[in-house]
Amino acid sequence: MSTAVVSYVVNNGPRPVAPATAARVREAMQLLDYRPNASARALRRGTTETIGLIVADSLNPFFAEYTAELVRAAAAVGKQLLIADINQDARAEEEIVDELVSRQVDGLLFASSFARLERSRTLQVARVPTVLIDCPGPVPGRRTVGSDAAGAAEMLVDHLLAHGRRRIGMIVGDGGFGDPDPREQGWRRALRAAGLADGALVRVPFTREGGYAGASALLAEDPGLDAVFASNDLQAIGLVRALHEKGVRIPAEIAVVSFDGTRESEFCWPPLTVARQPLEKLASEAIKLLDAPDVARGTHVQLATELIRRSSCGCAPVAIDEPRVDVLTRQPGPDEES
Repeated sequence: MSTAVVSYVVNNGPRPVAPATAARVREAMQLLDYRPNASARALRRGTTETIGLIVADSLNPFFAEYTAELVRAAAAVGKQLLIADINQDARAEEEIVDELVSRQVDGLLFASSFARLERSRTLQVARVPTVLIDCPGPVPGRRTVGSDAAGAAEMLVDHLLAHGRRRIGMIVGDGGFGDPDPREQGWRRALRAAGLADGALVRVPFTREGGYAGASALLAEDPGLDAVFASNDLQAIGLVRALHEKGVRIPAEIAVVSFDGTRESEFCWPPLTVARQPLEKLASEAIKLLDAPDVARGTHVQLATELIRRSSCGCAPVAIDEPRVDVLTRQPGPDEES
């Protein structure tokens, strides 16, 4: 058997190999514990079939779920992700970018916070195709992907208005999602369209702790508050806990809605009404943009969110699709009576 035939089997081409011959080659590879040399393959093909993904906080459920979808989307086109978490340390980003580029990744995916002007040098030195993910709007000279955050905010506020709420406050982030935050813009537009003044507003980190602290600040600003829009699920979950501790009934006294729609939002109590981001589609679009050099820089792909109604706003509770549970009955031992 020639080395060329073995190469065709290992590399899935370029020429076809008879099934019986291919089976013998794979059997020999298994017996010899053979592993193809990825570095040699990359040199020959001019691609490593890898993509670098840089996020600020992989423990955030939103980015954890988004990463899982990106892994699937990349695998669908034969690529793998190399994932780096800067752990909220902006000083580490250039070092991480250099490391990923030195590994000859075919492209880089960045969280939207990397679009800030003061961080533009990081993008300039990347030297490989880049796409900004979770991006609220277009960024000059960059390919970006994101949800319609302003539209989602308007949709959520309109939903609260339909429930008869009129004093709708907001917990917004501390600037990492754009300035001004499009969710804040959508919240203001929806209130003004309804003829209402801006509600109470607090700026806190995008964390459970931020939402928890925001509850007291909101109630101090407007003791008559009857609804709150949180700019992400983590803030909403922290807010809900704080309201419970204060004896505030949700949604009877204060309704709560949020943006993102992670799995955590479904298991909060009460379950959160959310504007859910279409992570599967966003991930697919991000990978497509990265692999499309002919797409003009400055291109922004924006997708709509979906309103998921749950009981935190006053809608009827929705049952969770429970998985099947097999109950195992303990059998008596040989020395036990049956």
